[in-house]
Amino acid sequence: MIYLDNAATTKPSKEALQSFNQVSETLFYNTASIHTGGRESARLLEAARGQILKELGMINHSLIFTSGATESNNIILRGMIERKLKFGKTVLVSELEHPSVVNVIEQYKDQINLKFIKTTQQGVVDLDDLKAKLDDDVILVSIMALNNIIGSVQPIEEIGRILKYYNKVYFHVDATQAVGKVKLNYSDVDALTLSAHKFYGVKGAGALIVKDMNVIDAILLGGGHEKGKRSGTVNLPAIVAMAKALRISNENLEEKNDRLEKLNDLVREHFNTYKKMKIQKKHSPYFINLSFVGAKGEIVVNALSELGLYVSTTSACTSKSNELNETLFAIGNRADVIEGSIRISFSQSTASEDVNALIKGLDTVYNQLGDILHEV
Repeated sequence: MIYLDNAATTKPSKEALQSFNQVSETLFYNTASIHTGGRESARLLEAARGQILKELGMINHSLIFTSGATESNNIILRGMIERKLKFGKTVLVSELEHPSVVNVIEQYKDQINLKFIKTTQQGVVDLDDLKAKLDDDVILVSIMALNNIIGSVQPIEEIGRILKYYNKVYFHVDATQAVGKVKLNYSDVDALTLSAHKFYGVKGAGALIVKDMNVIDAILLGGGHEKGKRSGTVNLPAIVAMAKALRISNENLEEKNDRLEKLNDLVREHFNTYKKMKIQKKHSPYFINLSFVGAKGEIVVNALSELGLYVSTTSACTSKSNELNETLFAIGNRADVIEGSIRISFSQSTASEDVNALIKGLDTVYNQLGDILHEV
């Protein structure tokens, strides 16, 4: 089996699993306990918190641990909309957002004025459109740092500079796909969300990072864990594993990405002349989005699965939806291109042998589909 669906979830690294197991065996205590074991666990928790903030360049922010980005997105978006409705009603969201952002915000559609920021054909937020939509009624802007369908990196630092002139605006960034793939400047971001399992940590651990903890209302009441914002015994083994996974994924990141660039280019160069295949523009080296025009993406995914190659259609969180993918639609693709699209996503451990097998498998399926396909 060759796994190339890393945007959905990554395999935990050996180092992260070792940390998880070691903490589970030796520091299984409740971090709120006042005995020696509890205090040692609490110190380790704070060390992990500090390490994650340092790795992300956000040492002036605060962090609470959650179960993952979906929970973090729900906490911050629900909380900020409800808190800021008395100051304005307009919420700006990119067209590229994950369902855990869009679906939350749409719950308030009768109370807010929801506007979507246009996307350029390169898959990047249109900054001119953002500026045109900004006014004194805007209370929240939410932008995904790295798109989960085509891998386009958004100009987070530039957006942060623009939003500085609008005091009412709260700037949220979903960095779920960006962390461990690209280093960005998040210093002007008010809130950032992430999930450990996207960068070789274990499932069930995530974080909500905020500039001002005072704006976050308590979401789980109980024993006062996580600065009183999210009570409940913390998942210390998974949190320590997350900190370890982040540090390791960031090590020599430029070299790792250069290697993946070459592997990504191998696929693109091989299929560049295939007239019945559409390959989306390259952004992050971790992503290839291509379409078998005239077929359904699900058919291609299943056919590749039979060959031992695991990829996906769009994102795992929307792959069972019958709607056209919003990202591919926003950048101007035809319906048949979108319907035939698959997402291939590499990890830092993806090898040249994996990519050679992928190319062979894609060729096999392309030939099998034959007359079903048509030119772009």
